[in-house]
Amino acid sequence: MDDFAKKPGALFWILGAVFVIWNGFGCAAYLMDVTASDAKYAELYGEAMLAVRDKFPVWSLSAYAIAVWGGLLAAVLYLLRKRLAVTVFVISLIAGLISFSWSIMNAEARTASGDAFWVMPMLVLVLGLIEIFWSRKMAAKGIIR
Repeated sequence: MDDFAKKPGALFWILGAVFVIWNGFGCAAYLMDVTASDAKYAELYGEAMLAVRDKFPVWSLSAYAIAVWGGLLAAVLYLLRKRLAVTVFVISLIAGLISFSWSIMNAEARTASGDAFWVMPMLVLVLGLIEIFWSRKMAAKGIIR
């Protein structure tokens, strides 16, 4: 039986598109965060966030990059029906959680983020778990190999 003997259903492709779009937005946000001028950054996120922008440690920004680019890679691997997608989704989620850890532990960063601080970390966690769960399910069914 060759790699493409089992045909994925419509839900496979729909979720694959959602995974690519979600992770693509993450990559766009990362690029915007690291390349925006101080004026643009303050316009997007406010003066309080601008004040902590340069305090984010390199390891947190590095984990952010690994999370978003790894997530996009995993989504593409998923659509190519490669089992490696599962592992890369796991790495991406772990990196995402690491990238949020400094902000969670730093009171100044939490305050600068405002009341909606927990929205993005929770969204990343939930969607990351869905990506892992679903790609593992597809691997178990032999849809991705």
